[in-house]
Amino acid sequence: MNIKETYAVITSDFVEAAHAFRLGQEAEGSQRLREGLDLLEPLLSSHPKAQVIFQLIPNMLAAQERHDWLGLADYLEHELSALLSQT
Repeated sequence: MNIKETYAVITSDFVEAAHAFRLGQEAEGSQRLREGLDLLEPLLSSHPKAQVIFQLIPNMLAAQERHDWLGLADYLEHELSALLSQT
């Protein structure tokens, strides 16, 4: 799998997580989020928008801690997915 395909899989995990969070399926959303983050972690340092992504992650985790599932879904589907597509 090339890098673009890998980012497409990661983005898909994040979008699926967002949909699960919006449907109130926190366990499914958290699982998809973890899968996406596990794939993203080793690639992040070479991503052109790595600094912006690093700044976004604490906001996402804070939303998760607050159980703000809709806010977390927005971060995943709109902000993070858009940044990942810029490869």
